[in-house]
Amino acid sequence: MYRCEYESYDHDLPTASVIIIFTNEIWSALLRTIHSVVNRTPPHLLHEIVLVDDFSEKDELKYALKKYIDKHFKPGLIKLIRFNERKGLIRARLAGAELATGDVLVFLDSHCEANIKWVEPLLQRIKEERTAVVCPIIDVIDDKTFEYYATNLEYFQIGGFTWNGHFTWIEISDAEDKRRKSEVAPTRTPTMAGGLFAIDRKYFWEIGSYDSGMEIWGGENLEMSFRVWMCGGTLEIIPCSHVGHVFRSFHPYKFPGNKDTHGINTVRTVEVWMDDYKKYFYYQRPDLLDTSYGDITERLELKKKLKCKSFQWYLDTIYPEKFIFDKGVLAYGNLKNPMTMLCLDTLNRDEDKSEPIGYFHCKPNSDLVINQEAVAGFYLLSYTEKKELRIEENCAEINDDFDLHSELPVIMTKCHGGENQKWIHKMGGEIKHEKSGMCLDAGKKRSGDDAVVRKCYGGHFQIWWFENYVHPHIEVKDDNYDEKLNILH
Repeated sequence: MYRCEYESYDHDLPTASVIIIFTNEIWSALLRTIHSVVNRTPPHLLHEIVLVDDFSEKDELKYALKKYIDKHFKPGLIKLIRFNERKGLIRARLAGAELATGDVLVFLDSHCEANIKWVEPLLQRIKEERTAVVCPIIDVIDDKTFEYYATNLEYFQIGGFTWNGHFTWIEISDAEDKRRKSEVAPTRTPTMAGGLFAIDRKYFWEIGSYDSGMEIWGGENLEMSFRVWMCGGTLEIIPCSHVGHVFRSFHPYKFPGNKDTHGINTVRTVEVWMDDYKKYFYYQRPDLLDTSYGDITERLELKKKLKCKSFQWYLDTIYPEKFIFDKGVLAYGNLKNPMTMLCLDTLNRDEDKSEPIGYFHCKPNSDLVINQEAVAGFYLLSYTEKKELRIEENCAEINDDFDLHSELPVIMTKCHGGENQKWIHKMGGEIKHEKSGMCLDAGKKRSGDDAVVRKCYGGHFQIWWFENYVHPHIEVKDDNYDEKLNILH
């Protein structure tokens, strides 16, 4: 971060209202967040901290917290409001924003640590461009030791999304790297992680704040990302602003009624903002086709009022490198071995890590019935014109240490265009790893096992069919494909 030490910022910057939502947060984590903001924000820039208690049940977060605030911080600096029922992150943030009176709203999670000179770069950028929605680089705080790990300024990632409606980290494109000219310059990002960002307070309301029809948590970050870009704003990561964040492997609270609020909220997002591209979401999440997502009339009217651009514009202009599973490919859909009726599947493994792909039964999900028809459990794998076996940003590869007398696992890792990610396949034939000459094999495997390659021998266990094959003048589909398409539309 040495480059950031030489950056200078105006003394006369907009003031910040820092909004922190918490529900049953760990006492020490919450206080670490508050103290780091107070200690590392110039007093003339910190207008207030707005704490919103979303119906915590822990005793220490009630009277003891109020007493601690009164004792350790100057009067009026910290505003604490409490809900007597669970509202959820989205509505709690709206309540905090309504109470705030600073020039800029800065949203933080309740398990963070603001770093040195964290807020000045954010406020400087918003002073320069009030329609810029800006995010710090999010450093990692270990969830077991609470140690802070700073991100290398020379290598950080920006936000993308998957067609099943999740945020993901992606590399900075060559075009963006060239546009920004400096590693400390504001870096455009197609989406934001959602928990940590700053926005001009008046612009927050002008651009549509949050979708109040969303419940509890989930999907709000993509909704705001699409909306900001499509409706005239910009979304940027500010490399010299760093905030540490505890990345937990669990949710510390329950979702009322065990609702899939992330799924429901994401349906609202795709129905409002993704235009015809929503079909790609429903390919991945056919289970959400009949979801009751509430009234979106107000959001559609907002879209019209703000004269927002199309999702096609967003993909073409903001995220041109986004992979679309049926574009620039030779085949796509389920990849099946007819002998075993096994398909390749990620088995719900972490798409942000290098993990083996596996096998799963190629069966319609009998529990999922839409319009009185069973819908197949789509798992979309693409065979691209670059000879990749690809799912979103990940491509299949095997280890360089080839041993033709043993089996090797097939790993899904970030696509890089290397020789180790090239495969050879013709319709109804083998899937051969070009560099090693080994073939994808389903012999003696069961659903849930890791996928492997073995020495090619031309047997039935090494024969694979994609659901769809695309040729220059003809497309070959399975017999039921049109019916599935009709259901999804």
